[in-house]
Amino acid sequence: MMDSPAINDVFEITWNEKQYPCKKMLLGDSIVFVVEFTQRPLYLSRSVDVNGEGFWVDMPPDTKLRHVVLALGKQIDQHYKQ
Repeated sequence: MMDSPAINDVFEITWNEKQYPCKKMLLGDSIVFVVEFTQRPLYLSRSVDVNGEGFWVDMPPDTKLRHVVLALGKQIDQHYKQ
């Protein structure tokens, strides 16, 4: 999934019925996705647990945003499956 379109790929993502730009970026050795909300950008990255299962995390982690991270992560996954 993450190997397809190049770094700096920009696409739209939906949250609360509004469209926001999402940009795929390289941060150090990690690929991150930056969702440009009006208040502050949200940085998302895909991680892998001890069982090899992938999951989405925000940087820095904020447990109050977990539902947002999961929803946006699903949209990012869908974007790259198309």
